[in-house]
Parts: sequence; structure tokens; C-alpha cells
Amino acid sequence: MSAKIVQTRFGGPEVLELLDQEPPKPDALAADEVLVRVAFAGVNPIDVMTRTGGAMAAAGLITLPFTPGWDLAGTVEAVGSQVNTLRSGDRVFGMARFPHEGGAYAQHTIVPAADLARTPDTLTDAAAAALPLAAMTAWQAFGDTTHVTKGQRVLIIGAGGGVGHFAVQIAHHLGANVTVVAGAAKHDWLRGLGADRMLDYTDPEALAALTAEPVDVALNLIGGETGRALAAVRPGGVLISLVGAADDLRADADAAGVRVATTSVRTERAWLDQITHLAAAKALVPEVTQVFDLADAAAAHRLIETGHVQGKLVLRA
Repeated sequence: MSAKIVQTRFGGPEVLELLDQEPPKPDALAADEVLVRVAFAGVNPIDVMTRTGGAMAAAGLITLPFTPGWDLAGTVEAVGSQVNTLRSGDRVFGMARFPHEGGAYAQHTIVPAADLARTPDTLTDAAAAALPLAAMTAWQAFGDTTHVTKGQRVLIIGAGGGVGHFAVQIAHHLGANVTVVAGAAKHDWLRGLGADRMLDYTDPEALAALTAEPVDVALNLIGGETGRALAAVRPGGVLISLVGAADDLRADADAAGVRVATTSVRTERAWLDQITHLAAAKALVPEVTQVFDLADAAAAHRLIETGHVQGKLVLRA
């Protein structure tokens, strides 16, 4: 048998039910798909939002019943007839079928081969499962939406979470001078990831000083902080925020001469290849704070909902 999490209704963490199933058969694969024995699945805030009926569920992309999760790492057990990039036994990781049902919270799942990359030897399966969605979001911000270059000043508000800690590493790798806003307990860790200047989000005086040295690019990952981020960007600079969060500031941004952009991650092969390359070079190192068993997915969701997780959480399948 093979276990998976199934949701038959939207609601709190208690709707995440562990069920046994027969593992998918290799002959169920489409020509471009692979069967993966999942080792670990990543847990992301969007998993929580979708669980409650928001995000992808609200957009009509997820319907009940479904198996949550998109980030996964594991081993290929079988490949479709037209798959020539992967073979049985390969260690792989990726973001499955996003924004449609990914089925990552499971011991076995079927994934399009194009959504997977071979896992670099530098990553454990747990670390690889923590990487795709958050790291591709961060890469989209600094390597696609904007093109951060050496010597630019970059601000990251909410740097201590999943996307944030990858954004710090990517901005540092690209040669930027990186200022972060995060809790004081995370400052030494963020300095080790490449941050140059740390500001405590509970210190009003420190936050007020943001406008004294305007940045070229600001990435805001915290709801309600978009206005502060805008005030910190120089004329001609860029403010990047989560989808929808910056809409009310566009008029103010236009008046300040600041371009507003949003992140909207998707399964983009070029981005997956880029984060794989960075991870192989040890320029991108996932911080896995806690590992939960698949049966404890509800506990992982409760912890995510606190809003204070450092780095990433993963489920052991």
C-alpha cells in the first residue's frame, strides 16, 4: 500500500486525512510522465491557503477531493514512453503541475517529466523538497522580473521565511548589497546567508531609517508592508510584491517614479534549471527547520499558520 493525504472538504488543518491506496501502476503513465516514490514533500503557505478554500481553490484550479502539495523530492520508479531525460532510479525534485493539483503529499505520485530536475548531489532529499516553489519565486523576483546586478542595493522585507531566505542568497550571489528586515533572532543566520545589513521589524527607529538610503530593488513578502517598501525605493527603482498586494499603491508608485511588479510563480523550466545550478554550486542552500511525518501534515500547517517559521518545513513521506 501507499499512503497519501486527501482533502474532501475545505477548512482547518483537521481536514488533512491520511489514507492508504494502491500505488499508481506504471501503465497508468502518460507518455510524458514519470512515477515518483516521494521521499519528502515541501510545505508552503500557499498549501495552507488552498486548504482553506483560497488561492488555487478559489481560482477554480483545485477541486475536491484532492491531494495537497506541489514541492517534492524522491526517486523515479517508472517513466513514460516518450521520456528520455530521466530514467528509473534517478533522484529528482520539482514543483508538480502547479497551479493545478500536484499531489505531493503522498508516498507515490505521477508527475510530468518536464516539472522535474535531477537532484544535485549537494542536496539531501529533504533539502531538495524545500527548494522549488520558494526558490523559483525568489529567482523570478531577482533574475526575471528584475535583473539584479553587482553593486545594486536590494531590500528584502520578510527575509526569514521560505522565499525570503532564498531571496537573500540569490541577491548576494548576484553581487547586490542586501538589506533585510526580519526578527532579531534571525539576524546572525541571515548574515551567514549573505545579508549585509539587518533591521529588526519591531524597531520603529531602524525601520524609519530605511528612507535615508534608498534601494534599487525592494522585495516585500509581508502583508501590510508594501507602503514601507515603496518609501525605501529610489526613483527609477523597482518594488516587487506578492500578487495583488501592490495594486493599491500603483498610483503612489507612479508619482514616485517607481515601477511596481508582482511575483506569480509557475512551473517554468528555465527557473527550475537555474535554481538547480545554484544549488549544485552551493550558492543556494535550503534551511529545513523541521521535518514532520506525512501523518502529521496538520501539525506542519498549524506551524506555518503562526507566520514565524524560519526557512522551510517538509513532510517525510
